[in-house]
Amino acid sequence: MGDSRRHRVLLVVVSSALASSATALAAAPTRAALTDCTAEEVCVWPAANYGGAVTTVADDVCHDAAVGSAYDNDGDTTQELRVYPQPGCQGAVTVVASTKQSANLSGKSYMNHHKPGSAP
Repeated sequence: MGDSRRHRVLLVVVSSALASSATALAAAPTRAALTDCTAEEVCVWPAANYGGAVTTVADDVCHDAAVGSAYDNDGDTTQELRVYPQPGCQGAVTVVASTKQSANLSGKSYMNHHKPGSAP
């Protein structure tokens, strides 16, 4: 094989390897870490496994948005994160209790709920 042909084959192999690497990097989702949810906060992510942008949840307000994962990083046992399957905080609730997390939820609304008689 001549030098010119060898260089072309090498160039094709290297170009192909670079293109495969770039495709793999572009396809890899960006995952938010649990550490993105600071102490004393309740956080949700729109995708499972803490994927997407983290949102800090306000107290006792219903939020209509997708919930794929959540972390209740608040040690206050008088509150809990409630995740609902329907908008408007309707339907059978899934509870993420104080200091607990769930990597795989399927919610369309959520609320950081305080038990009656407790201060928010």
